[in-house]
Parts: sequence; C-alpha cells; structure tokens
Amino acid sequence: FCVYIFTDGHLVFNKLKARARLDLREQATKTDAEDVVEIMKHSLLDTFSDEFGRLDFDRSQLGSGMSNRSQAKKFVAALNQIAERTYKTMFESQQLRQIAKELQIQVADFEGFISSLNEQGYLLKKGPKVYQLQTI
Repeated sequence: FCVYIFTDGHLVFNKLKARARLDLREQATKTDAEDVVEIMKHSLLDTFSDEFGRLDFDRSQLGSGMSNRSQAKKFVAALNQIAERTYKTMFESQQLRQIAKELQIQVADFEGFISSLNEQGYLLKKGPKVYQLQTI
C-alpha cells in the first residue's frame, strides 16, 4: 500500500511509514494513511489561514504561513521561559490554551497549532492532552 502525494517537495510516504512505526508496525494500514491525510489537512489549513481563519493562498512563502510562524515563535519562547522558571517541561492542553490566551495568540484551530508544533519538534505529545517541551 503506497501513497504518492507531494507537498512542499516532501513525499507523504515517509510520514505514513513513521505513523506505522509509531504503533511498532512494519506495514502501514488504511487508518495510518487516513491519519496522515488528516494531519496534512490541518497543516495546510494552518499554513494558508490568516488570523481570522480565512483561507489565503497568497500567505505561503516557502510553504509556511508567516503570521502563524511568528505566533509559534512567540508561544515557544514563552513556554521556554515558563519551563526555566518552574523546572517543568510538561504541559497539559488546558495550560497551553491558557498561555496562548495570555499571549493573545489567535489561531483558527488551536489543536492544529499545537499539532504543528509537535510535527516541527518543539513539543512532544506524551499522552492524551499532555505535551513535553523539547527546546529546553
């Protein structure tokens, strides 16, 4: 079973293999492919959505939405400060939402925003609604 979808020059097939490995399997399943497609949809929506959630395909510059990138940098910087101050790198989803609210970070899809930070390696999903900061 093979998926050949190109996005930003990268083959989604690698994401599909990684999704299967996450469940300690050699073979990818239809469910793995559906998960990858869902992740890619969220990623593309995040990239091409403006701060009001409207699609704007002119926002792309080298495959990334500029306003979301600056919000992500601001958010991760704040998480780093909190982690250094509290000596804790684990955050629950509700804490992340509260921090974003305090920073006035406005994204159309907060779960997609956090998922994007997870995909980029800033946050590591450790369990249901629990993430570990990886930049400290």
